[in-house]
Amino acid sequence: MNKDNYKNAINQIHASDELKEKTIRKMKRNKKNKISYIKILSSVAVVLIVFSIGIFEFKNYNLEDIGKSETITTAKFDLPRFKDMNELKEVFKESDTYQRKYSQTLKEDAILATNDVKQVESVEEYYDSTRENNKSDLSNSDYSKTNVQVENVDEADIVKTDGNFIYYVARNKVFIVDSKELKIISIIEIKEDKKTFNPKELFINKDKLIVLGNYYEYEEVIRRDEEITSDTAYEESLIENAKVAPHRDYAGITSTNSAKAIVYDISNRSEPKIIREVGLDGNYINSRMIGDNVYFISRKSAYYYNGMKDEELLPRIQDSKLQEKSRTIACTEIAYFRGTDDNSYMLVGSFNINNNEEMSVESFFGASQEVYASEKNLYLAQTVYDDNWNANTTIYRFALINSQIVLEAKGEVEGYLNNQFSMDEYEGNLRLATTYTISEGKEGVVDDADEIAVTNLSEAMVSNRLYVLDEDLKEIGRIDDLAKDEKIYSVRFIGKMGYIVTFEQIDPLFVIDLSNPKKPQVKGELKIPGYSSYLHPYDENHIIGIGYNTKSNGHGGVTNDNMKMTMFDVSNVKNPKEMFSIDIGTKYVHSEILYNHKSLFYKKSENLIGFPVSHDGKNTLEIFKIDLKNGFEKYAEILNDKGYYGIERAIYIQDVLYTMHYNGIVSYNLNTFEKINELELVNDEDNYDDLIVAY
Repeated sequence: MNKDNYKNAINQIHASDELKEKTIRKMKRNKKNKISYIKILSSVAVVLIVFSIGIFEFKNYNLEDIGKSETITTAKFDLPRFKDMNELKEVFKESDTYQRKYSQTLKEDAILATNDVKQVESVEEYYDSTRENNKSDLSNSDYSKTNVQVENVDEADIVKTDGNFIYYVARNKVFIVDSKELKIISIIEIKEDKKTFNPKELFINKDKLIVLGNYYEYEEVIRRDEEITSDTAYEESLIENAKVAPHRDYAGITSTNSAKAIVYDISNRSEPKIIREVGLDGNYINSRMIGDNVYFISRKSAYYYNGMKDEELLPRIQDSKLQEKSRTIACTEIAYFRGTDDNSYMLVGSFNINNNEEMSVESFFGASQEVYASEKNLYLAQTVYDDNWNANTTIYRFALINSQIVLEAKGEVEGYLNNQFSMDEYEGNLRLATTYTISEGKEGVVDDADEIAVTNLSEAMVSNRLYVLDEDLKEIGRIDDLAKDEKIYSVRFIGKMGYIVTFEQIDPLFVIDLSNPKKPQVKGELKIPGYSSYLHPYDENHIIGIGYNTKSNGHGGVTNDNMKMTMFDVSNVKNPKEMFSIDIGTKYVHSEILYNHKSLFYKKSENLIGFPVSHDGKNTLEIFKIDLKNGFEKYAEILNDKGYYGIERAIYIQDVLYTMHYNGIVSYNLNTFEKINELELVNDEDNYDDLIVAY
């Protein structure tokens, strides 16, 4: 078949990267001819670790650009890189049914992509041209910071404040708001013909605002059916399915998307100016900022068909500091792990917001779920399930050297991570906790020398393990069988101690001594009803747990009841205690804090803690006073009555509380909780139906 005609046929099957990713996952769940876990490990074992002698050759940047204070050492590890395009294509062809299944499923989902994209009408200009140059007075230091996992490692969020202004992502825009007057100073919105930027999160760094999100570009495609021919039965069926009607024009929409970080100069808050744009192919996943250096991650679903041009198969990056603004990543730059069944590219970009150095990029074939960063290293964790849904997690360590990022190590552990808090770096070692599947001769389990096949998943059991890995991500210590038949619900590492909550019927809190990384030890254990989904350190002797009470479901199991918050006393590591707790809401209560730590409101100086809650048909912000002698006291309940959306975040600036609820911002006196002011982000020209829906 003519390559151009074949490409035309494929191009008529349109779907976004997100749909492609969902398609691939659906295929994996439904595949019948599976490769056993043991065989996968065997194929992985043949990958040779590459050691370099002498100075490591950095391909993506110049060593002279690195700070003189940094010492460049010999790289101890690097994943294999594709040697040429043929090798890259072979990875896609390893499954002989991949192209057929992928193309057919993609065709079935393609209609969704063409019907769910709506253009936004122009919005009212809020810009106040008479306002004077606004510079933030950073002398005010009593204001909310994003609740982060690691001190000095900032995490992007939908709202930030510098003590005078509020920066809020809502309604596909970024609002810059004067906190004192509660007045919009400016609105950032990027929207062009067939191009849209959808902001997700942001950082604030003095007079720099970094907005992160997804950039979508749409293009209409019109072709005639008679232009398409075929040489094989399979290709003919594929093309036939792509047709709308014989000898008619076919109109569709094709889209490309990239994760972008856009840096604004906001020395004049009323006139933000773009000073740099960087982009990575795919969808925005996560980010961190350390000092003036931003690290952000994208994931791009990949697929291959015969006749595809090489440049269409490879990911691209954009950087406004590049002479040509964008470039394709060469296949020889892409690291890979032979045996992965996730056909995605993971791209990690890093740049300094105050210089003109080219963005440093590491890319590898295979996706990642969890991200953890210390001040010196970035870790990505990828969980892969075998035929029997047994999980193994691969961890990649990237060294952070100023604005450069270098892939240095890869390791693997059994089981899956609960979330980013399941990882923690301390004194050069990585501690992590996993839940894994075990089977012990139960009915329906086959055990032989070649493979283990669990034919009845209901008979599978789980257990938990704590690992300590060195800087090369090699195991140096571990604890096995933490709470067999239970799974991990929350983890927090604090210095030389670790705290793990598991759950099935009751909530065991394990206190683990990690002072000797080669011999970690469980020192104490506390069992109480319910479980904690999030652990927050209060001081060196106390930890706050937020989660659910549970009750019997009448069938031998348990179900969630109302929420609860607990204060744990861990001063005696051998005898942890529940000091006190407080119930929150009813059995249908829910809160974002259960899965997103950035939704926490916390003012340690006033012993205040809170979070948005949905319960009893209402959306509220619940704030509690912490008293180690008298327990938690309900301090305030602020009701959101501004529409369907609940309160997304709450922050404070000195003695003023601000609640963000997507359609507006409301300020309160933090002592009396009397309403001070209110700002609506909705006007007559705005309409919910006008929002961009991108897939």
